[in-house]
Amino acid sequence: MKHASQDQQGVLAVDPITRGFAFAIMEGSDVLVDSGIKHVRQDKHTRCLKRIAELLEHYQLDAVIVEDYTGKGSRRCLRVQRLIRAIDNLAAQRRIATYSFSREKVRNTFSRFGAVNRYEIATVIADHLPQLAPRLPPPRKLWMTEDDRMSIFDAVALALTFFHFKNKHKRAA
Repeated sequence: MKHASQDQQGVLAVDPITRGFAFAIMEGSDVLVDSGIKHVRQDKHTRCLKRIAELLEHYQLDAVIVEDYTGKGSRRCLRVQRLIRAIDNLAAQRRIATYSFSREKVRNTFSRFGAVNRYEIATVIADHLPQLAPRLPPPRKLWMTEDDRMSIFDAVALALTFFHFKNKHKRAA
């Protein structure tokens, strides 16, 4: 998927979750190539890295996008922080650029659509990429646990934030 055009870069956005990770592979801001959740058991760190390496190998991507766990609004546990650093190292070994965005930067990107929380952001994404609409879980009630499918939307939000900032810098140049 290696592309010369910045607009058509193939990217992998990864959102680690308790049982593994969610991912989104996008080619530009309008084309969702693949997305999903990879569940792993035992030795989550090694198995997650192995599955991410398989995605990188299969799709020949230009960039990897992860959450900036040091940014404002992030509450990532040590295991996830370690995994994000390992993903960064894995991409560097393969000479793939890695970008990270804080949750606050993602929220700011989607605030222009009036989306301020995760569910509202997911709704904007489902409108933008209709193939994801069937995967949008119902709004969460206070007593409910978070639906794993929301992590797919978190991964897509990271990718769209990447494209937003790439296009913003491109227009400024």
